[in-house]
Amino acid sequence: MKKIIRLELLKLKNSRIFLVITLAPVFMVFQGVANFLRYYDIFTSRGQNMWYQIYLQSSVFYVSALFPALIALIMVSLARIEYVSGGLRYYLTLPVKRSYVYAAKLLVGCMLSLLNVLVFSLSLLVAGKVIGAPGEIPYDIILTRLLLAYIASLPVMIVTFLLSINFSQMGIPLGIGIGLATPSLLVANTRYWVFYPWTYPIMAALGGELFKNTYFPFVAGPLIFVILTFAGMRWFKEKDVLD
Repeated sequence: MKKIIRLELLKLKNSRIFLVITLAPVFMVFQGVANFLRYYDIFTSRGQNMWYQIYLQSSVFYVSALFPALIALIMVSLARIEYVSGGLRYYLTLPVKRSYVYAAKLLVGCMLSLLNVLVFSLSLLVAGKVIGAPGEIPYDIILTRLLLAYIASLPVMIVTFLLSINFSQMGIPLGIGIGLATPSLLVANTRYWVFYPWTYPIMAALGGELFKNTYFPFVAGPLIFVILTFAGMRWFKEKDVLD
């Protein structure tokens, strides 16, 4: 299993995916800080916490748009490698358990998604220090909330992963993944957000009145992930290599 994971990472070595998942969150933080500094007087006029304002300005579009889009890009990249030149057919004829191949690809996708979140968190910490945000660093917000958002985004990861390995045309899963993320910010502001998993990371990272005193995303998210993971694994094990 470890060898397969290393192989999956090695396949991505010459791709630009690592560059994208590390630079994109840095750019998002840069945009958030720039917006904060532009409207500094408004964001601090009532003594608001600078750290929280930086976090808020950077996180709104990160968790609602950029992160889901990057998840889709990561999963599509993992699948695209195999579909190019019929590589998937060859891969599935090798003397290796299909369940291991499936699990390794999914695990690598989840690991790269986590790397993206960690880079975003680190960028927030650096940005706060650079602009001289006063007070103690609110790790409970910058680290804990974003890690909870990662857990809440597990359904997004598995759905996008299953779409990616099911379609040889990579534009389809990428388009669906981005399309499903588009209305998430609007849905998150309604009571129906519980029925739309793309809102879970938003609610976990940003909270709000509709999110108070509920652990629903942290229960439903992993549960959906587990169910779809095993359902997808069963399908993958029975997949015709000539499809």
